[in-house]
Amino acid sequence: MDAGILSGQHFSRAAAYQSGIGMDQSSPITPRPSASYNGPVQRPARTGDCSAFNMGVSKHDLSDPSLSLMDKFKIHYQGNKDAKRDLKSKHFFRLLFQFQAISQLYMTLAYIIPYVFSDYQDMTIYYLKVLACYVFAMGEANWLSAICYSNRLPDERDRPSLDAQELFETRSPQTLGQNFQQREEAHLRLSKTDKNGLEWKFCDKCQRYKPPRTHHCDVCRMCILRRDHHCFLIGTCIGHFNQRYFIPFCFLGIVTSVVGFFITVVYIRSLPDGRVWGDYVFPWALIKLVLGQVSWRFCLLTFHSMMLLVFGFMCVIYGTGQLSIVALGVTLYEVAKQIDVKVTSSTAENMRIVFGDYWLVNFLFPGQILFKQRHDGIHWDNIKFGPGPQVEKVSVE
Repeated sequence: MDAGILSGQHFSRAAAYQSGIGMDQSSPITPRPSASYNGPVQRPARTGDCSAFNMGVSKHDLSDPSLSLMDKFKIHYQGNKDAKRDLKSKHFFRLLFQFQAISQLYMTLAYIIPYVFSDYQDMTIYYLKVLACYVFAMGEANWLSAICYSNRLPDERDRPSLDAQELFETRSPQTLGQNFQQREEAHLRLSKTDKNGLEWKFCDKCQRYKPPRTHHCDVCRMCILRRDHHCFLIGTCIGHFNQRYFIPFCFLGIVTSVVGFFITVVYIRSLPDGRVWGDYVFPWALIKLVLGQVSWRFCLLTFHSMMLLVFGFMCVIYGTGQLSIVALGVTLYEVAKQIDVKVTSSTAENMRIVFGDYWLVNFLFPGQILFKQRHDGIHWDNIKFGPGPQVEKVSVE
């Protein structure tokens, strides 16, 4: 057989191996376990698809002959049940927030501002309404941006900087199969490090290596770049690419809650529906609305005041906490899990990593259009992890 054709065939197989496709047991370069390795050798999927790992079990577990049909049915049913529950919870909180925001804006423009500021000039009332619309628009923009910007670990080779042609064109056909066997065993048993000496750990659910600070979310069912936490209010994970929108959203929520609660209470006390303090509590106001004892306006305003209290309290906790940990260069996940992360960059640089250049602009309007985020969330040269368990490592660069 011609050597050029043979090397070309092996190169095409090598490229297929890097992309994770076209490899089966019949391939002459399929790796086999060595004599010193007793565990099962399974090639991880490279696509990052977590659909088969909703309950933290692999395809091998579902096809285990020791499992009965009823056990397999329970695993499948429980996985679908959790997925439907998470989906319903996400839609519920999103609809609740939109109802609160839109109805609050309407009541503020139509009733609250004209009454509370009735002693002011018409132009003052007009500008106050414009300011209310601006705060509403910025809140909606940051809320939508936090949802739409994905933090999902992109699908790519475990070693993005590796040139397949450079790796395999210089290999002889006789040693190519042995090379794959050694690399596959290293892929299964060893941890990986990048050029900065940071470990790339293996995600059992996504079946792929993940860069430092990337962690798997069981609700989103994917690996999240620089994962901070999963926010049930907006129904998505807060990570590297949407934290710059989540923090201004929280601060707008603080301003809206404080000012909105004050002027709502001033207006609601002017209505004749409330006779005792219990009438201003939303569940009781809803009952009295059904009985026809209070107006719909009074009931809706009691709901707004209750939501402003809850929403404002959450925004104060998350807004101040998020800004503090961003300034320190860490994440809420690392703080909660007590991960020893040593940040070598300055506070200003930590803020630029999250918000981009001129980061204060993000609190006036979403700044992604003008000041893009430069960091990719994968390669970190400003952090060092504390001492952990000693493991043998192989470079991924």
